[in-house]
Amino acid sequence: MGELEKFVIVYLAGVTGIWKGIPVGIGLKLVPIYTGLYTALGSITTVLILFFAGDSFKNWIMKLYGEKRIARKKGKFSRFANRYGPWGLGLITSGLLGPITSVLLGLVFFTNTKKFVVILMAGILIWSVILAYIFSPIVELITNFAF
Repeated sequence: MGELEKFVIVYLAGVTGIWKGIPVGIGLKLVPIYTGLYTALGSITTVLILFFAGDSFKNWIMKLYGEKRIARKKGKFSRFANRYGPWGLGLITSGLLGPITSVLLGLVFFTNTKKFVVILMAGILIWSVILAYIFSPIVELITNFAF
């Protein structure tokens, strides 16, 4: 398999989230920087699609999960948002919750979604590269030890 095919596969896995793209890139034995970058590009693509879907997507989420259910969780999320702001949320939740969940929460709970999405994209890039560099040597060490 050529490098271009590997990049496309990691990108497509990144579309579904950071935690899926990184293992695929490691499994394909890509250099960690490429794994991180193509995973981030895939995740950012998903975030932008969801962001540009806009109010119709937000209304669909509200209808799907119900206003009452979201209102109950809004208190906990609002405390977190008030404590850390969009910077903390965009940088923290992109790695811990994943980019798709983060953008969904941002679209539902934030009024200035443009600023949040830009910060979220930066967080996705940072987390993807860091996780690729952390887990690549660990997986290599385990596979060398086990096999």
